[in-house]
Formats: sequence, C-alpha cells, structure tokens
Amino acid sequence: MAEFATNPYGFKEAVTVQAERIFDSCSDRDCLEDLEVVFPDFESNRLVNEAAYAKARCCEVTSAYFSIEPIQFNKGFYSVDITYTFSIEAELMASASQTVPSNIVKGTASFTKKVILYGSEGGTKLFTSSENGSVSQNGCCYNNPPRATVAVADPIVLGLRLVTIPAYSACTDATCDTAVTVPSRKVICCTLGMFSVVSLSRSVPVMLPAFDYEIPSKECTSNTESPCELFDKISFPTSEFYPKGLEEQKTSGDKNNC
Repeated sequence: MAEFATNPYGFKEAVTVQAERIFDSCSDRDCLEDLEVVFPDFESNRLVNEAAYAKARCCEVTSAYFSIEPIQFNKGFYSVDITYTFSIEAELMASASQTVPSNIVKGTASFTKKVILYGSEGGTKLFTSSENGSVSQNGCCYNNPPRATVAVADPIVLGLRLVTIPAYSACTDATCDTAVTVPSRKVICCTLGMFSVVSLSRSVPVMLPAFDYEIPSKECTSNTESPCELFDKISFPTSEFYPKGLEEQKTSGDKNNC
C-alpha cells in the first residue's frame, strides 16, 4: 500500500478492495401479454372453472432465474436468459350479483426474456471460500462467467380475463388407437407491465483512497420509558387524515402497493 501522509486531500493511504464492476447494463419495459396463471391445488382450479368474472388484486415478482451463455464470434458478449416467476392474487365471482360472495385464489405465472450484454472476458478460474472450493464453470473454456443481476419493480396488472378452453380428444398412446375426451375448462390469463434493469458485472480489484476508520458518533441507548411516554413523543400523523390529490401524488412519486 502506498503512503500518502502529506497529500492535499486528507486521506492517509491507498488501499485495494475487491468490488463488483458493472461492465454493461440496460433498462427495459416489458408488456407481458396473456400469461396463463397456474393454480397448484384442486380447489382453486374448481373455483376458476365455476367463476363468471375475475379481477386482479395483487401481483409481485417472487424469483428470477438466470442462464448466461457466451456469444460465439463476439468475444466478451453474453446472452442472458431471465425467467421470472410471478405470484398473482385474483378475486373470482360466480355472477355479477353483489350478494354472491367472491373467492380469493393465488396462482403463479412465468415469463422468460433474453438480453445481450457485454460482460468482458474472464480467462481465470474464480475460487471463493463461501463456495467451498468449487468453481463456477460451463464447459472447458467458460470458467469465469460474469455475474448477472436484475432490479425489477412489482408488475402492474394491465388486464386479467377468464378464457374457456373447449373440450378436445387426446391420444392415449403413440399409435393413437384409442383416445380420451378432455373436458372443457377455464383458465385465467393476465397481461402484466414490468420495468427492469439488467446488468453484467465482475469482481475486480480497485484501488481507493482511505481515511481513518470510522467510529460511530451516536451512542447506544436503551429505552426505559413507559409506552404512554413513548407514544407522546410520536408526531401526530396529520397527512393520514388528509388524503393527497392527484397532483401531490405525481410530485411525491408515491405508488399504490398491493
């Protein structure tokens, strides 16, 4: 480490840290049309089949799975496949009558998208103690892939509808000598709007100026007050009693959560 005791900027020395450098990134808005919602249990599927109307209540991203492959004849570029899994909550009604109770069901939907980004080249094998000596690899010449990350906001449900699939005949074997009739059923299809930012990064050594170690100036305190004394110190939530208008919502950047 180099010493900088007399430098004009006040830092003491230069230190090397291991950091994630982003080599490429992209932002995107996706309109995912007619994704079929899958329900894991018999009861939810029965309610869907009996429903006459459906509307969305909530939708969120529950997981994202990455598959990274190098692009041939274009060194340093990678194809990134991202498979999203969504959790969707829907309200089902058997009729338009307000007296008929509705049912809430939860299902999942998935979608895979592909982006191409620059991730630089990594000819070395990367070992870390957290992976117990294992090395990330895919083939003999692909030992150090870049790290893919995605930041995604919860989707906006743009549409949700019931779709009736008519009955059809299906073969029971390869020769199709016998067939069975699959009864008609209903499925829920949804259209989602989603904003995301995808990036490719690598762990690289970076030299940074270092100052003194930081000691927190705030002292740790334990609360020995009674609940009522603590409540008296909370400011009155005036804004909760005066809902914001449309213009105030736009300026403050608030959004409605499920």
